[in-house]
Parts: sequence; structure tokens; C-alpha cells
Amino acid sequence: MKYIYYKSHQGNFGDDLNPWLWPKIFGEIETNAEINFLGIGSVLHQDNKLLQELHPNQRKIIFGTGIRPSHTRLLLDNTWQVKFLRGPMSARYLNYQYKHIADAAYALTQTDDYKQLLATNKKYKISLMPYYKSCLFFDWETIAKELGYHYISPLSELGVEHTLKEIAASELLITEAMHGAILADILRVPWHRFIFSGRVMEGGDVSEFKWTDFLQSIQINYTQDSYIPLYRKTNWNKITDRIPNNFVKAEFFLKGEVKDKLLQTLNNPTDYYLSQDGVLNNIHEMISHEVFSIKRDLTANPSLLF
Repeated sequence: MKYIYYKSHQGNFGDDLNPWLWPKIFGEIETNAEINFLGIGSVLHQDNKLLQELHPNQRKIIFGTGIRPSHTRLLLDNTWQVKFLRGPMSARYLNYQYKHIADAAYALTQTDDYKQLLATNKKYKISLMPYYKSCLFFDWETIAKELGYHYISPLSELGVEHTLKEIAASELLITEAMHGAILADILRVPWHRFIFSGRVMEGGDVSEFKWTDFLQSIQINYTQDSYIPLYRKTNWNKITDRIPNNFVKAEFFLKGEVKDKLLQTLNNPTDYYLSQDGVLNNIHEMISHEVFSIKRDLTANPSLLF
């Protein structure tokens, strides 16, 4: 199979889980294969170039992938096989034609690495993990030190496995990255969400759709999040007067004021979340069934998948 996923030039932990995880479960990437596998990511939208570049007659498997809402309705023909979607929001978007289980990253429980990660010794009381695009705005490692936290980079410069071990070694995780929360949940590390640049960089509707989809899939219906405004309107007219056509670039936000707010807001939040063990066990069993069915059919005859 070919594994289809978004690749950021700067690196992004969630997306980069794909080439690390799927070969462990289904085997190495086959670049000339006629079956395309879509796993971790919110890549299901009609305007996605990744989907547009797929050969229209080749088979595609959706395995826990998330919908990215757009104005253009996603159309799936008979070359698509939806094993399951990320969550109920994705299922509703497609008129409940397909079932949902959880984010594809929960397939980590199917690997030999999982028990080893669960047994990781705790080294950090609280770790901090921003959204990967928030790395454009601050030196988050310095911010983490000022807060007395351990910093986990969402860019996974040292590799996905290192990042997984860092999350597993944490007693608590404060995260802006959704896959920080997802992997913390899988590794039984209580997590707290903070909101900084995601709503601006992705769009508020998209960001909240993805998070709600994930949360409802693990039966968490509400979280008390920490919100830090990215832009401050102090002296707004003075800022726009200096910029042609009143176009405000990201570097014009007031870093000092935002940083102060960020440090204040992220100083020891009290609300941390974790799915129930029974929910995780149920997800594990359902994904195990889907993994088995793909392996069985690929072994017998790839055409039997459809």
C-alpha cells in the first residue's frame, strides 16, 4: 500500500506519525502499489491536492481519517472503502453513511511499542506542547522554562519515537496540538488544551470541528480550555497606518503583551482530561478488528478489499 498523508516542510508530529506507525502494522510503503491508505490527519475534503493527485481508478482505504469541513462536499465513489472515520462529526458530515471509531493514531495500541511506552518512567511533572504553527511566534522552550515545565516540540526534530517517549515520560501534558492530546490520551497521560494560534492559522470552524470530532469519539463532551488571544487591538490604528493597504502581518502582533498573557494563563491550569479505560479498551478492540480484516484481505487477495 501507499500511505497518503500531509507532510509539513518544518515537521509536524501528528502527520509524521503516519510513516512511522503504518509500516509497523501493515508493512513498508510500496510506492508503485495500487492501493492508497489514508490514516492520520484531517485530509478528507474535496479540494485537497493529496486527494486530487490520486489516480481516479485506484483503490483508497480510509482508516480513522478526519473530515476537514469545506464548502465543497466530499464525494466518494466505489473506489473508496471507508473502514472508519475519526469521530461522529466526520460521520455526520458524510450523512452517517460510514461508521466512526476514533482517530487513526489510536492504532498505536496495536503495536509492540505500546506496552513499552506505557511502562516509561515519569521524568517530567508537566510538559508543554504547542501547535506546530505556533512555533513561528515564540521560543516555546524558553516559555516552558519560565513556567517550570518541560518542553516537547511538535516538530519532532528528533523523530516521532522520541516525541512519544517524551509524552509518555510526562505526568501531565498542556498541549495546543491535537495529536499531543490524542497521544497523551492513548499513553494515559492527563492533558489540558490551550488555544493560541490554531484558530487563526487553520480557521476557527476547522479547528473546533477537528477537536470536537476527536473529543466526542472518546466520550468527552466538554473541556475547560485555556485561551490566549494571538492579536491584541491596542494601538490598532497606529499599526495599520504603517502597513500598505491595512494588511496586518503576523509579526505585528504585540509579542510582549501576548507573552505576558500566555505565561499568566498557562501557569498551573487545574483541568486535565483523560478518557475512561473502558472507552480506550473498546477503541482498541474495534481497531484491532479493522486491522485484522485489512491484513487478512491483503494476504488473500488485495481485490477482496472491495
